[in-house]
Amino acid sequence: MSGIYIHIPFCSKRCTYCDFYLITNLNLLDKFLDNLKKEISLSSDSYRQFQFDTIFFGGGTPSVLSHNQIEDILNHIYENFTISENPEITLESNPEDFLKKDIRDYYSAGINRLSLGVQSFRDSELKFLTRQHKAEEAKRIVKDAVNVFDNVSLDIIYSLPSQSISDIDHSLSRSIELGVNHISAYTLTYEERTVLYKSLQRDLVKKNPDGVEAKLYAFVSEKLMSNGYEHYEVSNFARNGYQSRHNLKYWNYDNYLGFGPSAHSFFNFTRWNNFRDIVKYNSSLEKGILPAEDKYKVTHDQKHLEFIMLSLRSGGIYFKKYQELFEDDFEQKFSGPTNELIKNELAQKDSEKFRLTEKGFALADEIIGKYF
Repeated sequence: MSGIYIHIPFCSKRCTYCDFYLITNLNLLDKFLDNLKKEISLSSDSYRQFQFDTIFFGGGTPSVLSHNQIEDILNHIYENFTISENPEITLESNPEDFLKKDIRDYYSAGINRLSLGVQSFRDSELKFLTRQHKAEEAKRIVKDAVNVFDNVSLDIIYSLPSQSISDIDHSLSRSIELGVNHISAYTLTYEERTVLYKSLQRDLVKKNPDGVEAKLYAFVSEKLMSNGYEHYEVSNFARNGYQSRHNLKYWNYDNYLGFGPSAHSFFNFTRWNNFRDIVKYNSSLEKGILPAEDKYKVTHDQKHLEFIMLSLRSGGIYFKKYQELFEDDFEQKFSGPTNELIKNELAQKDSEKFRLTEKGFALADEIIGKYF
């Protein structure tokens, strides 16, 4: 089945490390919602024969929307697309948005998976990351969320400058104690268009060396795995049955449609993206034209590289799927590299698939670049 991604490009404030497309002018919200529904309607005729089983509200901060606005978008999606029974419907959110809102209203609106951008349970780290909530506030909101939603995910950012193992352990331990079933643990990245990157260039902050980052990564993985979370993608951990069904579509090379400014789509091996500009996005849809650009069919070589990269960063390369996609035998074609990786304990294989070990996950990008 296929997935639907909705990009809500609004935030109350941009964090210093964030590189996603967003705006802070909430006056544009109503016009955007009208055009989002137009985009969904204009797109639907081409996908009537397909069934969708995941809907993911990302951003930006989708929780700036009211529960009524979320429900209105969902109703419009149901009117225009075929949605399976028991779909996974995720809302990315910031803890502070629920300080004055009732989290239960979003469950009633149709959300059944909540992803909270907590990032840390230490106030000093939250201040460095320019987050708008306090650690105790996040703890309270996560407790409320777990009482309402069976499926709650937390984002944690680590490898901050001068951060200790003890600091990371604190945030991970609080996440585990709160009973969430999914944790996304990301190393802090310094993207070129961010304030954080400019601070790095001015030598105002120091990025951790690769060796330090590798040790922190190993600690995070061991901590979460020893507490019952499966390491099912380089940065993602889940208790049994709680893997993100939507994000698995990206990693499994499945179809998905993206709506909203800057959203990306991948369907039947064709890729495209929407304008990364809400003014151009709105203008296009007001003329009845879909706001897509850079549309292209993935070549055989691109398909091969993307499939291997995504598979090795997650559950592994399934031999049957590789054969179906490329009419080739993976084990024969890559017998040399795979045997070397297995010998060095960077990978393992069974009768169904070849995948990286924990040691290999930490070097995934280097392995893919060198061997495939």
